[in-house]
Amino acid sequence: MKLTAVLTALFLVSPMALASSLDLKGVWKLKSGEYINGEGDLISYQSLNMQSLKIISDTHFSFTSMKGDTFWASGTGSYEFEDGKYVEKLQLNSFGEKPGAIFAFDARVEGEYWYNTRWENGKRVEYEVWQKVE
Repeated sequence: MKLTAVLTALFLVSPMALASSLDLKGVWKLKSGEYINGEGDLISYQSLNMQSLKIISDTHFSFTSMKGDTFWASGTGSYEFEDGKYVEKLQLNSFGEKPGAIFAFDARVEGEYWYNTRWENGKRVEYEVWQKVE
């Protein structure tokens, strides 16, 4: 009876909850994406020659982004990834956000690719595709 209850509980836990941070842990390279700038224009990362690496541990993230050969931005903090939601809580950054700022994404990992979509007031303001490199 106890074994049946344990097995049933394991099958009731969603695969996303089981995978969560385990799927993210590692080094990720930005492959493509786009965002809405301050003027409301849709800007593709490719048009900026954007390069970025994000490193994910069990509980923290850190990223550095370059626009061509020029530094663009960096940030670090803690994160949670559960039930298709990836939420970053910034601690340090180079782009003027206060410590504790939250960035929440709808997210999914499919094989070696990680897809993030960020929304504000019902409008998509950012979309990212990352590829796991390590």
